[in-house]
Amino acid sequence: MDFFTADLHLAHPKLAGLRGFDTVVAHDAAVMAPLYRLDPKQDTLWVLGDICAGGVASMESALAQLSTLHVPMHLVTGNHDPVHPMYRGAQKHFAAYAAVFASVQQVARTKVGGEGVMLSHFPYVDVPDRLSRRDFDQYQLPNLGMWLIHGHTHSDEPRSGKRSICVSLEAWDRQPASAEEIAAEMQR
Repeated sequence: MDFFTADLHLAHPKLAGLRGFDTVVAHDAAVMAPLYRLDPKQDTLWVLGDICAGGVASMESALAQLSTLHVPMHLVTGNHDPVHPMYRGAQKHFAAYAAVFASVQQVARTKVGGEGVMLSHFPYVDVPDRLSRRDFDQYQLPNLGMWLIHGHTHSDEPRSGKRSICVSLEAWDRQPASAEEIAAEMQR
């Protein structure tokens, strides 16, 4: 089964505090715990961006933690990932990410509940987003009618628009969302 999550922000002191943790270690353990429950023989994890705080040390810590998972993983890069093409020199980090993830890309496409969906870190360009700044506009997809699964907003609501679903940890009670759960949300 496919699972989807976003905005792990491992090794991110500010976000650990905002999420109510006293330490980064406690935050990271809480974020990683549900991921260890995924079945490496049956499950695949899609991480829709922001594995870390954005710096190289945070990136290295996040990749080291994620490398302990045995489930196949794919990354759709986010604005806090040094490998995202918005950063000069992003290609320098590709090998480190490729050692942990089966694929690393800016956007992707898959099927959920038999329906094609787009995967991006950012919400559709027409979805109101309190976190997006003008410098992210060029990385947001236009809404051409296909479902979008995304992160970035840290919304506590899974539904972020008519045909878009947010899988930030805040929207799914700090758990990855299963393809079945997303398909059910798409049917609502």
